[in-house]
Amino acid sequence: MAPIAKQQAMPLSLPEYALKARESSRFKDSPSALQSLRFGFFGEVGGLLSSVKKAERDRLEDTQSEVAAEELGDALWYLVTTATSLGITPDDLGEWCLKELRRRFEENDRPPITPISFRQVDALINTRREDGSIIRSAQLGALAHAAGIFSNISDAQLRAGGPSQLVHFGNLLTELALSCASFNLHIEDVARDNLNKIKSRWPGEEPQFSPFFDPEGAFYDYEQLPRYLEMDFIERQGKDGTYVVQQLNGVFIGDRLTDNSNEPDDYRFHDVFHLAYVAYLGWSPVLRSLLKRKRKSNPSIDENEDGARAMIIEEGIATWIFNHAKRRNFYKGIEVGSLEYGLLKQIQSMVEGYEVYQCPLWQWELAILKGFEVFRKLRTDRSGTVVVDMLNHQLTFKSREKSNPPR
Repeated sequence: MAPIAKQQAMPLSLPEYALKARESSRFKDSPSALQSLRFGFFGEVGGLLSSVKKAERDRLEDTQSEVAAEELGDALWYLVTTATSLGITPDDLGEWCLKELRRRFEENDRPPITPISFRQVDALINTRREDGSIIRSAQLGALAHAAGIFSNISDAQLRAGGPSQLVHFGNLLTELALSCASFNLHIEDVARDNLNKIKSRWPGEEPQFSPFFDPEGAFYDYEQLPRYLEMDFIERQGKDGTYVVQQLNGVFIGDRLTDNSNEPDDYRFHDVFHLAYVAYLGWSPVLRSLLKRKRKSNPSIDENEDGARAMIIEEGIATWIFNHAKRRNFYKGIEVGSLEYGLLKQIQSMVEGYEVYQCPLWQWELAILKGFEVFRKLRTDRSGTVVVDMLNHQLTFKSREKSNPPR
């Protein structure tokens, strides 16, 4: 059965994809860029085979296609980025792929229509393939074999260029396109989804934050999260141990917090993460409840977005990330753009169906890393003021000497 394509107004060309893929490359200035890109491609093919094996073991057919789409998209990114870094034009790459597909389908060659698009590749496969002619296991074996040959070619041989260079890359693109078809996927859809993934994770030099979920005009001002606030965190000693209280404009907010752990880890300061979600995501059901800013004028939003289940999910995310960070020195030294993709992807899956799901992964990364940056300062100073600036998407810390919070 031929795959059903997503409806798109304009075909995605290989030159357009290559340009956007190149813009997101983090290997541009690295002396080992070529090797990293090649190993990245090989790794994605290996990851594809591993994930398919697990899905087959668990008999999850839908999961196979979903996982394959992401892995194939990542492999495509590495392949196209490697090819263009060596001077192979996207149109030459696409032309060879079409030529090789026509050879395999025993069709006469013809001059290509440029710019070559992924839709041309999909159309050729869908019109010439017969039902059952692309056996998934055999096709994945062919892709793995081609990837193995590619990995054994030296950087010097690749840089030498010549006709064989284009042959290697054109054949790899052919195997990728046929592998997509073996999962009833179109390579154009895989490429588009990959670009969306890249944009969500690495947005470029001038990223645009998602709109607020409580914009002026849509909700009363008392239903909006404060666009600016200064929350005082004060650590105190009690007869039962150490705890933290919070004050906003001299008013206590929430309950006193302890670590709730057999081993002290300063989780008592964890509300800073909720403040970070406000600053960088414009979202926090927990803070809405604490500050009495729930959107009660809209019963559906009040119940579903600001209700108990949403708060439990937010607390769950904060706790899960905290445990992950604790094993990594609370993310000290981790730069923006370097947080594990799998972690961010898991968070996104946890908020699926909620308004914050529309926030891209890079916003989550900012909220997490900036939140832990302030958390580490709270751990050092033991008290201080956390400043939230929603309009400028900033979370900052003022030491107690500067902020002089009330006791």
